[in-house]
Amino acid sequence: MDLPFEPLERVVQVQVPQDAAGAALIDYLSERYNYLDREQWQHEISKGNLEVNGIVASESTPLAANDSLFFQAKDLFEQDVSFDISILDETDDYIIINKPGNLPCHPAGRFFNHTLWAWLKQARHIDSIHFVSRLDRETSGIVFVAKNPRFAANAAKMLHSLGIETHKQYLVLVHGHAPKLPFTANGWLMKDENSPVEKKKHFSPIANDGDSDVIEIPEDDEAVTAQTDFRFIGTYRPPMPGECQTKFIPDENGEFSLLEATLHTGRTHQIRATLCSLGYPIVGDKLYGVDDTIFLKFAKSTLERDDWKRLILPTQALHAWRLQIPRLHINVEAPPSFI
Repeated sequence: MDLPFEPLERVVQVQVPQDAAGAALIDYLSERYNYLDREQWQHEISKGNLEVNGIVASESTPLAANDSLFFQAKDLFEQDVSFDISILDETDDYIIINKPGNLPCHPAGRFFNHTLWAWLKQARHIDSIHFVSRLDRETSGIVFVAKNPRFAANAAKMLHSLGIETHKQYLVLVHGHAPKLPFTANGWLMKDENSPVEKKKHFSPIANDGDSDVIEIPEDDEAVTAQTDFRFIGTYRPPMPGECQTKFIPDENGEFSLLEATLHTGRTHQIRATLCSLGYPIVGDKLYGVDDTIFLKFAKSTLERDDWKRLILPTQALHAWRLQIPRLHINVEAPPSFI
């Protein structure tokens, strides 16, 4: 795709960790950096794009702990993204934008120039970028970015501190009829042992045992608490032929529910994992939707027509729609594109 700005040159320099000492360069790269497969890494090495301690390396170059590994990434393929970005508010200290689905916030894996970070640098000419809030690649909506570290630290403290009147709310469209009365999901987020996807999380509600003050702690050492308030807004149906194919339609007989979610904790995949575990998977979500094996196909670019039909939407119907931080005089809203 043609970028709407001048691309940045990608240069990666890392130190080899202790646990990789003695490994051949090709083995280390293939295992640790899987955004390229082994054959692709071999190709990059053959072009002289890899150096170890300032010397052009070969596939069999042995690595030692703390070796300096330098990779000059040239012409790496990046998947197409959307730069349909709108600015909601901007000052000398921050910029608040409405991010589309299918746009990563920051570089990771193959994504470098095809990111919001690159757009901020090249299209908006912001040198110091600090994400106060960020969204998953396929989550759309409000992203709050500070332009200096001092403001970033202050804003993050306000956004995440209890007792400070701030609101960060999402709209989310799910399969099924969700409860019409407001409800709170309070529990644990932990590894989903039943999923073939390594990074998938499972939400387990904290049992309410009456007057008991004892809370059972999961065996998963990496489990974290998560709390989300949900409010039912209405039922919807998918678009019909002749209607906009990316917008759901309000319908009292619809089989889909629109919810507003308010976070009390800010965990990775919190809303998505919580709703999936409660039986209300998000429309269009490849990992926490109707079938997590769709995510494995998506990662390999092997999704078939039937998979897209099951997803209904090309990206997940989760949108950060409101941000309020009264102490900073911030009050912005951005409606989602899927309703």
